[in-house]
Amino acid sequence: MSGVSYGSIKRFEATGQISLISLIKIATALGVADELRELFTDVPYRNIQEVINETK
Repeated sequence: MSGVSYGSIKRFEATGQISLISLIKIATALGVADELRELFTDVPYRNIQEVINETK
């Protein structure tokens, strides 16, 4: 359904490694593309100073 090769899916299942485009294709085929998008758009910091302060 996703168009991602069997080998890529097998490697992803075994190692957790996959290209971003293949991950997006799988997420779209499974109907969870919006949830995947939220991982990258929900930014917890407004600027670099907040990141620096968080690590102290």
